[in-house]
Amino acid sequence: MKSMRIICNRYSTRRVVLFSILLIVFMLITTRPMVGSWNDASRMATIESLVERRTFIIDDSTFINTGDKVLIDGHFYSDKPPFPSILGAVLYLPLYHLGLELDYGWNMAYYLLTLFTVKLFWLLGLIAFYYSLSFTRLDGRMRFLLTAALGLASLYFSWSSAFNNHLLAASFLSIGFAFLLEAKRSESTAKHLFLSSLFIALAGVTDLTTAVFWAAFAVYVLVDRDLRSKIHFFRLPLLLTLAPTMIYYLHIHGSVIPVSIVRSYFEYPGSPWIEVDEFSGMYINSLPFFLSYGFKILLGSKGFLLYNPLIFVAIPGLILEIKRKRIFSREALTIGMASLILYLYIALMTTNYGGGCYSIRWFVPLLPMLFFFIHPLLKGRSTRYQWLLIVLGAVSIALSFLGLINPWTDPEVSEFPAMVNVKMIPDILRLLSP
Repeated sequence: MKSMRIICNRYSTRRVVLFSILLIVFMLITTRPMVGSWNDASRMATIESLVERRTFIIDDSTFINTGDKVLIDGHFYSDKPPFPSILGAVLYLPLYHLGLELDYGWNMAYYLLTLFTVKLFWLLGLIAFYYSLSFTRLDGRMRFLLTAALGLASLYFSWSSAFNNHLLAASFLSIGFAFLLEAKRSESTAKHLFLSSLFIALAGVTDLTTAVFWAAFAVYVLVDRDLRSKIHFFRLPLLLTLAPTMIYYLHIHGSVIPVSIVRSYFEYPGSPWIEVDEFSGMYINSLPFFLSYGFKILLGSKGFLLYNPLIFVAIPGLILEIKRKRIFSREALTIGMASLILYLYIALMTTNYGGGCYSIRWFVPLLPMLFFFIHPLLKGRSTRYQWLLIVLGAVSIALSFLGLINPWTDPEVSEFPAMVNVKMIPDILRLLSP
């Protein structure tokens, strides 16, 4: 028996090693090696300027031609939240001193920055998601399958290939949620509450609309009698996240208001935004536009639900969790309300479907927490229902891998992002052919 255990352990170890090697290779080949849009160019401009010139001013950056910038007191700055760029600068510093410099085209520095930030946190978010499922009654195999569904059959995978804040925020929320579930069930409540708040707050300063989740979970902690007495541990991380972000905005324009919602900063000579009404967070849409636009961002040509078919299973799972007052009903209510508020904000305060991108990028941070509520629907269902999951999963995988080709799709090629990337396949095959 002892020899059999040794053989099994060796076999298990080999499988883990093989899986790890394949995972590393997979991560390496699914990371983009070049800047693909104004969006990531804007962040690269800040990263480059911080490391090479020790300033947030991007006047002399290689990426100064990005349209995602603001003019304040005669100097250009990125209009993006600062945290992802600061994180990138920490990694770019040693790369720069090793001779790897950021630039357009195929670029090793950009590739490594994306690999060790966005792609790494994609993996950490999946690990956290898998751990979160340990609090359910799913067995290990089903937990792995559901984690694989999030990781490969949703836009969480598509957006892991390029440097962007939405995937980072999604991963931070996944990690924060895992720590929150642990806080309710462990003796180290204070520590796990602090860590939960830290990552949820990091999501908020990475992708500003997701700050609604910190507020929602703060209420969740406040009304939970087991957690309420330690709520100060949940508040503390704001000093490490929100305070530095506010100081940054005070530093560059004397206000804590994000520069991205001050229209005058975009009205400089040669600006692509003059006489363009595609700003986010500046104006409230009319009721007719809100109703039409609100439908299209879910089910239109870029619709978030259409590009994540498994959401059609996740949302009913979340609703049933609340309706039947199951074990995660409070979590479902909190996540459901926060998601609804974020959706309403996007529907009321934006107009351009996220610009040139694969589906609606603003909703990507919702995916890990919504997918969590698929778990009750994986137990004891009919064969017909299992086939439904298989079909939705297969379509989801196809769409997510298609999005991997380029998450920054060009809307002038087609209003359907999937079609834009399909048209790129022949060119990719020619590049790969000997």
